[in-house]
Order: sequence, then structure tokens, then C-alpha cells
Amino acid sequence: MPIISDMREEDIRNNFSKNLYSLRKSKNLSQAQLAEELNYTYKAVSKWENKETIPDIVTLEAIASFFDITIDELISDKDVVKISNKKRTHIRITLSSIAICFVVTGIVYLALMLAGIPKSYIALPFALLTGGIVFVVFASIWFKKYFVFLSTSIIVWSSALIIMLFMDFYYFWIVLIIAAVINLAFYPFFRIFFK
Repeated sequence: MPIISDMREEDIRNNFSKNLYSLRKSKNLSQAQLAEELNYTYKAVSKWENKETIPDIVTLEAIASFFDITIDELISDKDVVKISNKKRTHIRITLSSIAICFVVTGIVYLALMLAGIPKSYIALPFALLTGGIVFVVFASIWFKKYFVFLSTSIIVWSSALIIMLFMDFYYFWIVLIIAAVINLAFYPFFRIFFK
């Protein structure tokens, strides 16, 4: 990724102009529609695309966020439409994989219920556990560290729920306290290793 200080202002302006135009076209937006989304006038968007001006850093962040890319990607000379589409594909794959976990668990639950197995509802929390495991794998590969922490939290709490289903009510508080401690113990680990 290019670092802003290593680029000339003219390069930044040219890259930003080209990328903004490409991203806007990829979403089938007019300049007026994009301006409305960003709370600017279409004249401002026109000036940005015609290399007349470049927005301030706050606006660059808003534009990058709108197109689901970083500021560095927005001003780079790379194909930002491809980058943006790749991120959307990662999200779709992750959500589809988690949905498959829920569908499979639902099928297992129905099979157990139809077979007359008592307490077949115990299969349902396993959807959260398997979904959390899938989420942690994809989050580690493609997403930011807070998604890894979130997915790990899902695993911890769904495991606690599963354990609680097999225990007496008296021990619920112990399981909840242990789960909270484990969840909090992961936080410093993620701050160190997932930057």
C-alpha cells in the first residue's frame, strides 16, 4: 500500500479522481446520488472527479467507508473496484458459511425431534458454536481484529450455554463467571497479536 507521505499531491489527486469515478460507476450512482449519500453537493463530487480539488481527510474517510475500502486504497493506483468487490465477496462467503452451520444444526434438531429423542433442543446451541468457529476462521483471514475477538466471544458464550444445558441450575453462575473470565482473558491476546 502506498503511504501518503511518499506520494506527490498530484498523484494523490489523480488516483483519487480515477478511483472515485470507478467506484461511483461500479455502484451505478450519478454524481448527484453520491453527493446526496455523502451530504455534499454534486458540484463538489464533480470537482473531485475532475481533479480540481481533493476533499479533507474526514471526507476521504467517509468516502472510503461508503465504498468499504481504506483511505490508502482510495488514493492508490490499484484497481479499487476489484478490492471493494473482493471485500464484499469475503463477507458473502463468511455469512453463507455461518448460515450453512445453522441450517445443518436445524436439520439435526428436526431429525432428533422426529426420532423422539428427549431434549433434542440441546442441538440448537451447537449452531452458535459451529457458526462461531467458522466466523473465527474467516475473521482471522479476512477481517479486522475486533471481528476475531467477537467470533471468539461467540465461541466462549455458546460453549458456556451448551455446558449449562447439561448442568444443574445451581452451577449456572459458576459457568457464567468462568466464561466471562475466559472472554476477558482473550482481550489482551488480541491486542498484541491481531493488529
